[in-house]
Amino acid sequence: MKVMLIGSGGREHCIAWKVMQNPEVKELYCVPGNGGMSSLGICYTLNTLQDMVQFAKEKEISLTLIGPEAPLAKGVVDLFKTEGLAIVGPNQNAARLESSKVYAKEFMKKYKIPTAQFEVFNRFDSVISYLKSGLNFPLVIKADGLAAGKGVFIVEDEEEARDVVVDLMVGKIFGDAGNQIIIEECLEGEEATIMFLFDGKSYCVLPSSQDHKRIGDSDVGPNTGGMGAYSPAPLITDQILKKIEISIIHPFIEGIQQEKLDYRGVVYLGLMITHHSEVHVLEFNVRLGDPETQVVLPRLKNDWLDLNMALYRSSLSEVKLEVDTQNLLGVVLTSRGYPGNYEIGNKINGLEDFPNEPQGKVLVFHAGTQRRDNQILTAGGRVLNVCAFGDTLKNAAYNAYLAVGKIGFENIYYRKDIGYRAFRREE
Repeated sequence: MKVMLIGSGGREHCIAWKVMQNPEVKELYCVPGNGGMSSLGICYTLNTLQDMVQFAKEKEISLTLIGPEAPLAKGVVDLFKTEGLAIVGPNQNAARLESSKVYAKEFMKKYKIPTAQFEVFNRFDSVISYLKSGLNFPLVIKADGLAAGKGVFIVEDEEEARDVVVDLMVGKIFGDAGNQIIIEECLEGEEATIMFLFDGKSYCVLPSSQDHKRIGDSDVGPNTGGMGAYSPAPLITDQILKKIEISIIHPFIEGIQQEKLDYRGVVYLGLMITHHSEVHVLEFNVRLGDPETQVVLPRLKNDWLDLNMALYRSSLSEVKLEVDTQNLLGVVLTSRGYPGNYEIGNKINGLEDFPNEPQGKVLVFHAGTQRRDNQILTAGGRVLNVCAFGDTLKNAAYNAYLAVGKIGFENIYYRKDIGYRAFRREE
């Protein structure tokens, strides 16, 4: 069996690691891949979706898997299906649940999925008038389109709100993604993630997780793509999970079917659990999360390729998910300066201690890395994900940070408190 995997981050390295545990996989092609993925498969740079289609035909690819959101938003699934090629993921129309926050909010409103109250604007003067209408701050401002996870702003007053609106709609810091914006109430509580597999008819909930978006310890500083995560999330009790299924997943599926959306793949629910244990959806993603994937997939005893074939064939109802009961915690190592400017090309030391065996207690997944002259160099803001198992979450954190101490590169930076919210909950 030949598999193509599109993407180049820690999430994709984790997917590749999981896929290669299937003995039927003879060849894995990573597009474009990274320094870690290059030891599992063959990395190729393909610049367009049409190039990917042509490549899949030439190599006789059995199944294509997608990591990031951009190819889905551009219609990679539609293109592959038109050419009769096997691929897992939502089509372009369904991918709007992530590529357009306005579409997602209106979908939630229509199908009575709990979410924050919101207003939509496409004219600068209308927003400014609204901001002067005596609003209760803080508020949340969101760019409608894709902004690499950085298009959400919490504003404390009218002046700060105006500055953000100017940046989005006039300064175009995210290009056309800011042509429409959402202003919504700021929900108080704690965030968590539930991802589930959906084959158009049946669904299967993956283990819960919780990530850390802010750059600094104690959740200070600007948002990032994610500085670490752990699974399971103690916040998601059985009772809350039941509530998520009834009030969110069931109406979501009803909406997908009513709207006749072609959706076979992963659904990511970014959730806010309030102090009264009410659950609201902050965002939908139409693919696996990063860094949540790196702490969820290794806990699955099921073969990941088999699960994806079940998605492709719409036979998920026949699958029984098996999950490792251990906790898994991951710390993201970054280049200092991220999410702003940072340097690349620094040699990474200590990776030889972590061979990423299938049953390994410590796993290191590469994100922004490249292999050059048999050395692994930094090549991005988020560089590595160091993940470790433990009987308790504290034990997993101890093991992860012990491993972090064995890895080094110039201008390394990471948070020292991954898991702190769960530890605080235990006290």
